[in-house]
Amino acid sequence: MLSAADQQIQIKLKTAEEDYVIDQNVFSVSSNSSQIELQGLIKNLLDISESDTEFSFRVGDEILQNTLRKYCESSNFSGETVLEIEYHEKRKAPEESVVVALDDWLGGVAAIDSRCFAGLYNGQLAVISLDGSNKTYEIHNKPIKSISYIKQFVEDAKHKDLLVTSSLDQNLCYVAVDDTDSSCLYTLRGHTETVTCCAVSPSTEQIVSGSWDTHLKVWSTSLTDPCDSEQRSKRKKNAASQSALVRTPLLTLGGHTQGITGVCWKDNSQLITSSSDMSVKIWDTQLMSCGRTITVNSSLQCVDWSDKSQLIVTGSSDKYIRLFDPRGSSGTIVHSTLQGHDMWVSCVKWSPTSEVELMSGSYDGRSLLWDIRSPKSYLAIISTHEDKVLCCDWKNGRVISGGSDS
Repeated sequence: MLSAADQQIQIKLKTAEEDYVIDQNVFSVSSNSSQIELQGLIKNLLDISESDTEFSFRVGDEILQNTLRKYCESSNFSGETVLEIEYHEKRKAPEESVVVALDDWLGGVAAIDSRCFAGLYNGQLAVISLDGSNKTYEIHNKPIKSISYIKQFVEDAKHKDLLVTSSLDQNLCYVAVDDTDSSCLYTLRGHTETVTCCAVSPSTEQIVSGSWDTHLKVWSTSLTDPCDSEQRSKRKKNAASQSALVRTPLLTLGGHTQGITGVCWKDNSQLITSSSDMSVKIWDTQLMSCGRTITVNSSLQCVDWSDKSQLIVTGSSDKYIRLFDPRGSSGTIVHSTLQGHDMWVSCVKWSPTSEVELMSGSYDGRSLLWDIRSPKSYLAIISTHEDKVLCCDWKNGRVISGGSDS
């Protein structure tokens, strides 16, 4: 252990970023050095002292938050060997580019390259351009609770975007959107209570929905179905019928004891759900069963999976974000807990490009950016809402959040 007095520590600085590699990498520094002193050292060696470039420093599995002395004390590092420190350019928080005021609360958001989509509590779908202009379309007769982007397709020589929305009306809709119009192609019926969440498989061939009725349902995203012809034939006999075609589920799974609050795909056959019954479940659609249950001591509000880190992230009503490693032998051990919100965590989303970054939204009105190696301090506040944050998405370098401040 280090003595109480200030003393010198041998450190080795390394980086995987070629632009910031330094020739000399072993130094003797004060044990009271923090990020500020290490930052000055790196910038002087790189001759970029006047640059606004900033660096983060990783020691072991942690981002350095305090002095080297405090790290050594907490990790029982004696100071007798060289301490390896990895540095990398600090990620800047996304800048707010546009604020869009809509007519009601946002239950779900989804982003693509050219625009984003929002499901509103008045049942409308909003199509939002990058400049903030938007159009709205009537889809459900009750609040939309979630929305997911499926794929692009061509119909009548027009390129269209296919989305799925879920609602308080107990149904989901496959919605086709082009530059001028929107239409509900299919109504997905089978749930008996509010459909709280939906997600699209990596192959885009299926979607899954979760509901307050405690059940999961898996649906085909094919735009042709043997039952379609029969439905269309009946409509020709009833010219007044203009409603969307009806789709029924391929598979129904049950196992939660309370409502499902979040769902995501782990791969094309495995699903992950969160529930207010204080559990996360991993499901196998081929075996048609739940393969694993992870329990916590708080009602869960949302869930997401990262292919890059192979970790599950959840948000809960006790204001904490929890990470789980499903490869572990114990289903009750939390990989780590992120602390920074003051109220319910309503949405979480992994970065599509980083294994250590994620965003979260909370009833405290904030969307936060996290590096999971720094569990006790978020990287940045992405945006501040005037009321609850209810939904978020992170796609193609763009982050979006929506809430009850419309």
